[in-house]
Amino acid sequence: MNLPEHGSEDVSSILAVELEHEPVKAIKGIHQVEPDANIYWLIDVEFSGFTLSDEDILQLLKGYIVYGHVHDLQMWTSVGRRPAGECHFDKICICMDIFDNVEMQVRLLDEAKVADFMNTLPARFQEKGTVHVLPREDAARARAKAEKLKAFTDQEGEREHAVMLRLVADQGQSYRGADIWDVMLSLGMEWGDMDIFHAHHHGLGGYDELFSVHTGTEPGFFWLSTLAEDRFADLIFSMDGVRTVQPQTVFETMWKSAEYARARLGGTLVNEQGLPAVPEDYLRQIQEMEDRLREFGFKAGEDVVLFLF
Repeated sequence: MNLPEHGSEDVSSILAVELEHEPVKAIKGIHQVEPDANIYWLIDVEFSGFTLSDEDILQLLKGYIVYGHVHDLQMWTSVGRRPAGECHFDKICICMDIFDNVEMQVRLLDEAKVADFMNTLPARFQEKGTVHVLPREDAARARAKAEKLKAFTDQEGEREHAVMLRLVADQGQSYRGADIWDVMLSLGMEWGDMDIFHAHHHGLGGYDELFSVHTGTEPGFFWLSTLAEDRFADLIFSMDGVRTVQPQTVFETMWKSAEYARARLGGTLVNEQGLPAVPEDYLRQIQEMEDRLREFGFKAGEDVVLFLF
């Protein structure tokens, strides 16, 4: 049995959530991107009367994360990591790692080595011209930022940030794969990465994944080649609360989607403990998570949180 390309109805308005993003500013195809002071120690290098291209800087500072100030556009962007557009920079910002987001440990800043690095920077540019090295903060403040990240990850590292809502078929029943496919397409969801379904948001702030749908029935995902004939005991709607912009708004969208699936397929919505799901319980848990993040000056879904989790 072939799977249709479109759902039997269009309820994609359920996924039409408005997320508050800072618009991505682009001039002449170049995205404005500021170096992130939350996760790096930033060292500015100003050029005296000359500019350098992406290729120039990549050769001089191979292996470093570098942002550049575009001379004619007067804005910052990433060096060598853009889809298109040649740039010439009148200054750059070198990003020094202060936190290991794999081991979740503060990177020990050897002040003598860092000072030596900054002292030898001008020699790297001597064939191009004179530069001025200007750290945005001292080593003590950089270390304090790293300790803040460590305290935050110590608090949140053992906590569960996944928000899961399970639609369980009635006793003795199961869901036909063909029906699941129709429900997902009717919602405007897309089958893709990891062989599961995803709800996406495309807005001024860029691209977001809102939530995904998998199953507890082995193997846990949906083979397109057999989906039409397969049967499933449940559907699991899930989102990562800490990595999601406006997680309460997204949860409400996920809940409406799960309710639509329940109305179409039957069954019961339950929480991770198998008890009847109550939306207010989820919203309270998400609010508590957001409050914990706010104590550290962070918000769910922002870059520093994505870096850490």
